[in-house]
Amino acid sequence: MIEIFMVLGFALFAMGISGVAASRNFIIMVLSIEVVLVASSLVGVSMFSVSGSGNIILLLLSIWGIASSEIIALVAIYRYLQRAEESMDVTKMSKFKG
Repeated sequence: MIEIFMVLGFALFAMGISGVAASRNFIIMVLSIEVVLVASSLVGVSMFSVSGSGNIILLLLSIWGIASSEIIALVAIYRYLQRAEESMDVTKMSKFKG
């Protein structure tokens, strides 16, 4: 039974990485990173259920914290680009260059 969750986790991870690599839209890229984080949570919980050692709560809380901070940053950047009437295409984002 654990193999199903591991295969699903690795499939989600591959889909997330391909979404980041293939997309030019900033929102799609960030959502693909969220899929990667969900996949890592699924694999982490699956490995914990087999081994039974370690503290999975700290891993999950850190992953969820990273995911929530990404969403907050995405909303802020999206609102900034909406007010500036800019495109969400990452190849055209020259305002963020230092």
